[in-house]
Amino acid sequence: LGQVFPKNSNSVVRFCLCKSPLRIVGARNIDSRQYELPTGNELAGLKRITSLNPKFDSLHFPVLFPYGEDGFHVNIPYDGVHTPPTLKRKFVTQREYYAFRLQHRDDEGQTLMRGGKALQHYVVDAFSTIEQNRLYYLRSHQEDLRSELYHGDDIGNVILPSSYTGSPRYMKQLYLDAMAVVHHHGSPDLFITSELKPEIVARVFRMKLNALEDELNRSQFFGKTVAAELPDPELDPVGYAAVTKYMLHGPCGDDKPTNVCMKDGKCSKYFPKLFNSETTTDQFGYTVYRRRDSGITASKGSVELDNRFVVPYNRNLLVLFQAHINVEVCHQGRLIKYLFKYIKKGQRKKQKLSRILARDAVTETTLTQWFALNQTDPDARCLLYAQTPNKYMWNLKNKIWSKRKRGFAVSRIVYINPGCGDTFYLRQILTKVRGAVSFADLRTVNGFPCRTYQAACQRLGLLSNDDEWLLVLQEVNQWGMCGLLRYLFVSMLMFCETC
Repeated sequence: LGQVFPKNSNSVVRFCLCKSPLRIVGARNIDSRQYELPTGNELAGLKRITSLNPKFDSLHFPVLFPYGEDGFHVNIPYDGVHTPPTLKRKFVTQREYYAFRLQHRDDEGQTLMRGGKALQHYVVDAFSTIEQNRLYYLRSHQEDLRSELYHGDDIGNVILPSSYTGSPRYMKQLYLDAMAVVHHHGSPDLFITSELKPEIVARVFRMKLNALEDELNRSQFFGKTVAAELPDPELDPVGYAAVTKYMLHGPCGDDKPTNVCMKDGKCSKYFPKLFNSETTTDQFGYTVYRRRDSGITASKGSVELDNRFVVPYNRNLLVLFQAHINVEVCHQGRLIKYLFKYIKKGQRKKQKLSRILARDAVTETTLTQWFALNQTDPDARCLLYAQTPNKYMWNLKNKIWSKRKRGFAVSRIVYINPGCGDTFYLRQILTKVRGAVSFADLRTVNGFPCRTYQAACQRLGLLSNDDEWLLVLQEVNQWGMCGLLRYLFVSMLMFCETC
């Protein structure tokens, strides 16, 4: 028995040197059981198989699947008893299948879960095959994703949607969502970072994160101070033990120049901090915490660390969760940029709005139904398009706006590249105009109908222009001498270079 792993290919070929011909089970047409023998039409000759073949996993990991159990294939139906009747999909996705397999169940065999490094290999391969198939789908369905609107957000020649975690549009959407929240609630007051030990499983980390969110929502942790000092070990031994274990930075600098925080001979986190008698704010708006020279220290290895090495924390949160939870006081909205600093810009491509609206799938949208809402509901005419979800809820099934009975929603208009032509100018108008009842109404400014959305933006004063420069040039051309004209051009060039 041998196996071949083709280079740069997510597939596997297994072969056997024997007198009888080798057969590999092909795709399943019916619901298969573990010990059922394959039928004649399911048998195929030796060939390369993909990750969608039901025998891919058992051929790749014979130790984990000693009986040749079926793996994922495209026609695994949902359990009809526990599947919601509203679910449109009828078959299990690849991600759902592997998520189901990677669960511990007492009434099942534990061969997979006790596989050690083979299990780790299996998990990595499962993740890779899921990502590969997702990327293949995105590449082959670019038209469905309206990819022509998002050039500059591409990876190679493929536009990744905002639902693809880590893609440029995903990061950009998160940033814009955060800015919408800041616009509604104001700048954040606290910046909280929670870290757990690297050996903890993702499932446990998620449970701790959910618990942290619940505590922050229902408790009053931050009516008290955010500290950056070691508690007194005699007055608060529990707090002292937690800070010593989770909230000390270092040692670094001369005590440990090989620490990961060291860059060019200095700590990249700017430790040790300076002693400070009171909490203040520096000239750049950053908080400088109180760090008194109290004489209280803690041992970390062979080094004694004092308050200059304490990472800011909230005592109650720290003791409750027994994990590194950094709490920073912030006073500015630009903190949001730190969260999404990997957003990149790129080239753009124009797309006519008429072509988008002409798509077969575009019938009744949130925008067209906003027009209809404004025709019948006087309360809606006082709202901008982006403010409508605050008072109304979009009914996806009936495609209408319904007045909210309770609660509200923080909303924003989807980001449009400036190079997208009329679509971009339409978005600009929607940020200023209330109560419009049609597209033509959006292009009408003070009773004057404009031919394009760009012209309407111009009349609304939403676009910068060169009118002042043109006026100056006309006056100089009429009244100025050649020398003065050359002087003006030189001055303009120097001004542009400094800008």
